Amino acid sequence: MYTKTNRKILFILSIMVISLLAGNVTAVTAGTGSVYMERYKKLEKKCKKKFKYDAPQLVMNRQSAKEYKLWDKELNYVYKKIYNKLNTSKKEELKKSEIAWIKKRDKKAEKSASEFERGSMYPQVYNGKLVQLTKERIKWIINNYEP
Repeated sequence: MYTKTNRKILFILSIMVISLLAGNVTAVTAGTGSVYMERYKKLEKKCKKKFKYDAPQLVMNRQSAKEYKLWDKELNYVYKKIYNKLNTSKKEELKKSEIAWIKKRDKKAEKSASEFERGSMYPQVYNGKLVQLTKERIKWIINNYEP
């Protein structure tokens, strides 16, 4: 059984590992006035409230999967809404970009979590990287394609 102190230590270690693995992050900013950014901010606030990552590892693994699912759903929403407003050439450009990004995203997440392969933290680190990359992608699409 995890004591309260052990859970805190696990939480801190988890955050440190995720931060270290995500160290090669480049900041992406998006216009703050957009409808999509308002949705982004609301989801970010909701996730911070809902996912505390201060529980046993199995629970944190499940939380990270749920959080990724929420951000992936948001990415799909933003992508579809913006895609439908683009002209044909921009649609094709965004589609190609998205396919390439998905391949890179998966490789980056696997690389980030590879040191924890077969370990109990693997899913949390993997999903944490997916969350980070997906959030960056949402901002990138808004910045580069929002009409």
